[in-house]
Order: sequence, then C-alpha cells, then structure tokens
Amino acid sequence: MLGVSALLAGLGLGSATAQAGTTPGIMALCAMDVGSITAQGIYTDTVVSAGAPPAASAPRVGPAVAKPGETKASTTWEFADEPGSGTVDRGYAIYGTELDSTLIARPAGGPWWGRGIVAFDWNDYTAVVRSAFPKGANPTREYFYAVRADGVLARFKKDNQGFHPLGTYAGLKTVKTVTVISQTASYDTLLVTTKAGALSTIRIPVTSPMTPVVKVVRGTTWQGFEAIVAEKCGTSSTLLTAIDRETGSAYLYAVGHATGTTTAIQALGKIPGTFNDPVYFLRSSREGTPLNGE
Repeated sequence: MLGVSALLAGLGLGSATAQAGTTPGIMALCAMDVGSITAQGIYTDTVVSAGAPPAASAPRVGPAVAKPGETKASTTWEFADEPGSGTVDRGYAIYGTELDSTLIARPAGGPWWGRGIVAFDWNDYTAVVRSAFPKGANPTREYFYAVRADGVLARFKKDNQGFHPLGTYAGLKTVKTVTVISQTASYDTLLVTTKAGALSTIRIPVTSPMTPVVKVVRGTTWQGFEAIVAEKCGTSSTLLTAIDRETGSAYLYAVGHATGTTTAIQALGKIPGTFNDPVYFLRSSREGTPLNGE
C-alpha cells in the first residue's frame, strides 16, 4: 500500500508537505456534506471536514420529505442558488415502490418541497446512484445505476423522452453499499463494499452493451459499514465517509486515485456525532468539476 506522502501528492500538494507525513493539507482541501433521510422521513445534512481527527457541523434539519420508514435508498442531492427560490436541493430516492425526484426550496418566504414519480415498480431495488456529466443544470448524459436484491446491476438513462433501461450486469449478489467516485465523458466508476468485507471499484463505460470492469481495492475489513458516501478531494482523490449504523458511528478516509490494491487509503478517524439514519447520500453543489476518483 502506498504511504501518506504518495496520498498527499495525489491530492495535489507539494513534496514538502507530502514528506512531512501529516494531514494539514487534507484538512485545508477537503470537506463533504453528508445528507440523510431519517427514519421519520426528515431530510438532514452534516458538513464533515477532513482532519485527524475529523470535524463535523451540527446536523441541519430540513423538511419531512417522506413517510416514516418509506425511504429505501437515495442518489446524490445537488444544490444551487436559484432566483426567487433561494437555495434549492434536488435529488432522487426510492420511496416504497417508486423512484421519485424530490425538490426542496428555501425562498425568503419559507421553505417548501415536492416530489414527482420517475419510475414505478422499484420495490426490488436496494440501492441507486446517479451520474450526470458534465456537472451543471444541463448535463449531456444522465445515468442511474440501481442494484436489485438478486445482485443484478441495472443501468437507466434519463432524457427528454423519459426514463429508459440501458443494460444490466449480474454478479453483485454480495454488494452491501455503493457510491459514485468518478464521472467522465467515457465512463462512470462506482465504489462498492461487499458482505465479505471487500472494497472494490466498478468502472462502467458509457458504451453498450454494459461491460463493467471490477477491481478489488481491499479484500477485507469493510463489512461493518452499511453506507459509504464519497466526495472529490483534491485533483484526483476521494474523501470517503463510512457509516456503521448499528453502532451509530462514522469514520473518515482519504482515498488516493483508485488503482486497485495499490490504492492509498489513510484513516483520518471517527467523525463526531451519531449516524444511525437508514439512508445516507452526498449533498453536493450542482456546479464545479465532476468526481475524479478513478
């Protein structure tokens, strides 16, 4: 495994900082907004800042966007300032048997929210992520990746004509958690954990048929996490929050550019607070540069 100096270099820091073997550069560069929907259906988010140990803001509590126990999984939520509506958050989640789009607006007169159905008959899906490229209000492509209970990974395309199936891939029966770490014009990369404890990347070219490339990053020790949330860190690395809902604990990792088993991973420590909500996701700005972790 690569050392701390290689990881800090991958974050775009100079060699002097890298050779020091400490984490100030990570603290200066990286933070992430961890969103959740509680068991009562309430939308919340917490800003986590990298460091050793990490820091976390007090949770910001939003509206109840779902019935208690209704939310099964969620994509990344994106926020942007919009005239007349204040800061607007948009995301997609599986509520019961439906995949819905959800909007939360915060105008001066007070917040409001709404939901719209994107797809029916999603009861068999246990996880969903979204990758839109490039970032912004008008991406040229918008893909959804959803894991079924039988281990099949399904890809869907959303466009002006609707929501379309775009291939499947079997063999993810043991997958426990999934998040997105890369979005490019030619491929998306998912980061997954398995019930046996492996941490792996799944690179999925945008071409059809769907032909994922799976690489093991770590073979063991990741089975205790029920959720992982990833955000860009530096130029080509990832800040990763790993959540153990059974104990209410979350841990922060700095992950270098993914290269299989040679990927550098630095444990930054336990994040303060309690993390036992049923659904976690990234809350990220709609603008900026896409994820580039692999």
